[in-house]
Amino acid sequence: MPELVIRPDAIRENAEAVCALLARPRLRGEQSAAPRLIGVTKACLGDPTVARAMLEGGAAALADTREPSLARLRAALPEVELHRIHLTAGGAHREWADVLYVSSPAGLRGPEGRGGRAEVMILVETGDQREGAPLEQLHGLAREVATGPGTRLRGIATNFACFAGRPESVRESVEMLAAAARGLERDGVAVPEVSGGNSSLLGLLMDGVGLPPEVTEIRCGEALLLGQETLGFRALPGGRQDGCRLRAEVLERYTKAFSEPDRPRLVLGLGSQDLGNAPVRFLNPEVSEVGRSSDYLVAEVAGGAQAPEIGATVEMIPSYHALVAAWTSPFVDVRFE
Repeated sequence: MPELVIRPDAIRENAEAVCALLARPRLRGEQSAAPRLIGVTKACLGDPTVARAMLEGGAAALADTREPSLARLRAALPEVELHRIHLTAGGAHREWADVLYVSSPAGLRGPEGRGGRAEVMILVETGDQREGAPLEQLHGLAREVATGPGTRLRGIATNFACFAGRPESVRESVEMLAAAARGLERDGVAVPEVSGGNSSLLGLLMDGVGLPPEVTEIRCGEALLLGQETLGFRALPGGRQDGCRLRAEVLERYTKAFSEPDRPRLVLGLGSQDLGNAPVRFLNPEVSEVGRSSDYLVAEVAGGAQAPEIGATVEMIPSYHALVAAWTSPFVDVRFE
């Protein structure tokens, strides 16, 4: 059975690396507290061991998209602040989360949050073309949240580079959100928190570009699990890329008629039902993927390199989407080292 091997110490160190990046100077030279890190656990189904590693590394709160995962986190970590970052059209079980994310008035329907009024973050569209209220509708929605009997405006947030946002526009996205926060404040609407985006912002910090002073937090999942920023997939300074590894067994080893004579082909025991179509990177640079079907991944060993025997294990580092698929596959055994 394929294995997904998790190293919590690496995840903790990646959280520390992100917090170090967030402590760098801001844009415009303004002095303000470093943005806090919100650890996103959706790729690991709200696993408490992973969540604890994120918190130990400096995450101030946790976020997830699915109610079963939030319920799991609440049971294991009852005192930790939880964010529900998946939109709802109303009626969500708000007892699992302290902070709710909405993009329309419909998302405000449903029972009150823990302790009475629901803490609400409004998602704003800043160029990703996925979720988020248009800027021209933000002020009306913010006033509705701020004055509603069962809601309190916690702040505004955005997502970028998750759907259609282009890498070169990530700075424009976060500055657009900061300007929206300033506009609300000028109109008398308090905006205590500004969640500037996700792991895609880390590339800016690595390039020496600070975040606007209005940004009080960012949400990171991939950076903590895989130790990389998500636009150029560069390794975080001081981060580790061995936090999540896939191990698959070699089921067959032959040189097929249509391959080069000195390039053995391997059939590995996992496929698209475990990984989707997302890429993986083999630890052995002489091994490369040829293709995959639902049950198998076919790899090729470069000429002259020693090919692993049948029954041997081949290790891979998954991309984020491959990691999500593997963690949710019933055919992959998740274990911790």
